[in-house]
Amino acid sequence: MAEALYRKYRPQVFEDVVGQEPIERTLKNAIAQDKVSHAYLFCGPRGTGKTTTARLLAKALLCQSGPTPDPDGTCEDCELIAEGAHPDVYELDAASRTGVENVREEIISRVQFAPTRGRYKVYIIDEVHMLSTAAFNALLKTLEEPPSHVVFILCTTDPQKVPETIHSRCQRFDFRRIAPETMVSRLGAICMAEDVEFEGEALDLIAQRAEGGLRNALTSLEQIIAYEGGKVTLKGAEYLLGSIDSSDLAEIMAHVGSRDIASCFRWVAAYVETGADLAQFVRDMSEHVRNLYVMALVGDDAEIEVSETTRRQLASELQWFGADRASRLLGVLGDLTAELKTSSNPRLAFEIALTRMVRPDSDLTLEALAERIEALESGYSAVAHVVSEQPAAQQAAYVGARFIAPDPVSTAARPAEPEPVPEIEPIPGSAETSEPASAPASREAAPAGSAPLDALSNPAALQRIWQAALNAVKKEKQAYGVLFMGTKVRFDEAAGMVKVVFPAESAFAFNAVQKPDVQDALTDALRKAAGADVPFAYEQAGSTAAQPAARRESKAEPKPEPEFQPEPEPKPAFEPQPTPEPEPVPYDQVPYEDIPYEPVPYEDLGPSTPDTSTAPSPSDNASPDGVNDIEAMLQAGFGGNVVFSEVDE
Repeated sequence: MAEALYRKYRPQVFEDVVGQEPIERTLKNAIAQDKVSHAYLFCGPRGTGKTTTARLLAKALLCQSGPTPDPDGTCEDCELIAEGAHPDVYELDAASRTGVENVREEIISRVQFAPTRGRYKVYIIDEVHMLSTAAFNALLKTLEEPPSHVVFILCTTDPQKVPETIHSRCQRFDFRRIAPETMVSRLGAICMAEDVEFEGEALDLIAQRAEGGLRNALTSLEQIIAYEGGKVTLKGAEYLLGSIDSSDLAEIMAHVGSRDIASCFRWVAAYVETGADLAQFVRDMSEHVRNLYVMALVGDDAEIEVSETTRRQLASELQWFGADRASRLLGVLGDLTAELKTSSNPRLAFEIALTRMVRPDSDLTLEALAERIEALESGYSAVAHVVSEQPAAQQAAYVGARFIAPDPVSTAARPAEPEPVPEIEPIPGSAETSEPASAPASREAAPAGSAPLDALSNPAALQRIWQAALNAVKKEKQAYGVLFMGTKVRFDEAAGMVKVVFPAESAFAFNAVQKPDVQDALTDALRKAAGADVPFAYEQAGSTAAQPAARRESKAEPKPEPEFQPEPEPKPAFEPQPTPEPEPVPYDQVPYEDIPYEPVPYEDLGPSTPDTSTAPSPSDNASPDGVNDIEAMLQAGFGGNVVFSEVDE
């Protein structure tokens, strides 16, 4: 039976160890200075050289020419250690000996005995985190104060499960993942030693799939050599490792980037027919999007472990994916990875995830909202690609409720004359009947190559175009963007152009934007944002005249701006009604307490001296005429209904 490559090419001296130079240097210096610790803790991913380094340390301590930092590997002790037969080197597998009885029997009860052949007894405990709590507690005292001839080397892939009491008694070394470049170099040397033909891209793929473990890479290499009959090719590596072709990944990323959901579904249908593993594809796509996210944040020179071909592909995809969108894609792929572990229909789960990637408007999350805002700021659409037979000028108007700029190339390739649209007669009394007759003509009279007026007349679409144009102006020159701070835009249907309104206190900015350089920058920015020329004019709040902005491509004079007519004040929804006056009540029916008291002025009372000539005598009051006079006076004074009688005293 042939020996496995990872065993055949296991390092026999420190110089053969790949990718762990700091650990190698520290151990060699400790041996040379006679400062070897009594306990070491080797941590790191699988296949990074933990057990191999532990055996090399045992060789350095037990070599016949040692202790030496450079064991020869050819003496009897070194050969016995390499074969696993040295009596003073105990290799224990904690995964199969987890109990406290094993620790007491194999370590504690034997640690006091002197070494048989060399100067030291070396205990190598692999996967030490698998020991039980009782086994760790039993090992503590021995590990803290072992005999002078004992060295413990604990190896683990999960240091978090090792108690802190063990950590504090050991020198810890963290083994790093081996870099793909270093791994490819090692794989190439082994292929040359085995006289095997290989392709460089195949070795790159093997190194990426190994996830930093050289043992995994050697196992995959041996499997591919057997499959290809003595050679290593990229096609065979992709087939055995379950990887997708780089062209396939570029194709699906292009469909997602351009938001072409129909092409995404067709790609999935063709890919599933090949019988490939969707879970592996999702992992590949996640790694690809992660590199794309790093490049979007750092730039094209980001330090990512990819080939130059892949780096160029990532750079070309940055036109579709910004940092916010790449971040949301990573979240969607993470959810999909977890779902595929338990999903009974992986294809459906993958198609739903693709829909979320292409259509952020269907995903009600903060990340989806951030992607849509990023698309608006950059001037791109954040909705799925819609296939239509209408001209590009009409497609630019609306898709759902969002503005999409027409493609200049497709606009030039299509016929210039739009299809006739049937007119709809407005309902009498509706708002359309009050529109002037010249309004439809102004919509149709847009200059050739300009943005569709239907889109500009929509306030939401106009605001998106304006914000995208401002961002473009700021990128070109920050000073120009400052001039347009606080401005507002509105569409003037009568003039058929966009009015840029400056605040009344921004007179300096209003005068500064009249310069040709600023106007040219804004013209280019609006053209990029809307996909066509946008006629515009400047206007300052409080001024009745608007300043038209010159356009470089158009020689036509702008239409005269009508005088500003203030809008009529809106009528309140509720108008108060006058309170009706109450009907008069007869005086004789008014209650006594409701009769108003009206004092008589003093001067109207007449002379203070009574007129004795006409005054009645006291005797007259007793007469019937006098009684009648008094009764009449009382009836008149109190409004009638006064009953009185005379009483003799």
